Amino acid sequence: MVAVFILQAKQSDFTPASASTLSRPILIIGFLLGFAFSIGVLIGDDAGRVSLLGLMVVYAFVPLLGALLSVISLVKGKGINFARLLSEFLPSKSLKSYLHKAHQLKMDKPWFFLQSQGAALAYALSSFFVFILYLLITDMNFVWRSTILGAEQVLPLLELIALPWWFVESAQPSIELIRATQDSRLNESYTNVVVFGQWWKFVLATIFVYSFVLRGVLLFVAKVWLKKLASENRKNNTKSNTVNITDAFNSNIEKHRKTTKLYKLEPVTQTLPKKYALMNWASLSQKILSQLRLEPIEELPQGPFIFDVDLLEKLQSNSTQLLLVKAWEPPMGELQDYMEHTRGLLYPINYKKDKVIAPLPIHLEEWQRFTAKLPNWGIYQAATHECEIAQVQENQGEQNAE
Repeated sequence: MVAVFILQAKQSDFTPASASTLSRPILIIGFLLGFAFSIGVLIGDDAGRVSLLGLMVVYAFVPLLGALLSVISLVKGKGINFARLLSEFLPSKSLKSYLHKAHQLKMDKPWFFLQSQGAALAYALSSFFVFILYLLITDMNFVWRSTILGAEQVLPLLELIALPWWFVESAQPSIELIRATQDSRLNESYTNVVVFGQWWKFVLATIFVYSFVLRGVLLFVAKVWLKKLASENRKNNTKSNTVNITDAFNSNIEKHRKTTKLYKLEPVTQTLPKKYALMNWASLSQKILSQLRLEPIEELPQGPFIFDVDLLEKLQSNSTQLLLVKAWEPPMGELQDYMEHTRGLLYPINYKKDKVIAPLPIHLEEWQRFTAKLPNWGIYQAATHECEIAQVQENQGEQNAE
């Protein structure tokens, strides 16, 4: 039941303001992993003996390795990142659409970094609860076994792990305690069983420092970074919106008309092929798509997820594509790279308050110039939109004549 919920969990549209929100599916999976790993290592053997070195793997080595890989993935842009890997295995169109928008805003790297820290904290939380529960309801006996390591070799390793809480003497390892808790499967007689429970403070400190503190700091850094990017994005949007769009269009329409004559414009067609595949590049909502009344033979993956050799070969030999873009957004290099390897019709979509309307002529002509450079592509508009565009152009001409 939980697995079904995780796979079907939906993401809302990505916005800079929502970028610092932790993903519920990723948090749940992190929590379940921590729960499973903790149960597996704390359940012990038939006599209730728990491996101290196994606990260090789950509560120190795994969190440290995860944090290191997360930072490396952030610096390099790609790599092994828990959230990034998880997103590849979750079969959710809404999640892929969400990540596509994050990629367009260049906020996907810090977003993945943030979600990895959230998953690690969820892992730590479940580990902590399971450990405390076992302390309360069982008599855990912490032992360690090794074929090649002796107490003198284990002590430096545990001292290194305990270095961050050097000031808590009761949670520090000692050579006496290490020797007293070394176990052998052949030895079943113990003179002092109390000593085997004395490791609990050391283990609890390990969980707190390497899971909660380390990932908490990284989570704070990621949130500050994303909020800064969101603030910069808002400033850029404010600057772009200081000029009234309608007034700017009215005052510069003649200048724009003269400029467009210098460039070739791709003719607009009002006819769709009988068979075509739909590429929702703009990540339009289902509410918008339903108004377009399209009948594609299939829906293709969208955004940066399409760039693999096998899929590109399929697209090149496939039927014509109908590629949906937002009319007011300028053409991007990533889109041009994709279109150079495929063929079809480009469909600029404009909408207001989730209602589809005709694109402004100035925006449509920008897409016509862009498409004219790509020989395998044309540009499409529904017949109703063509009438609306013509009416806008006629009204603008009357205003300019006055």
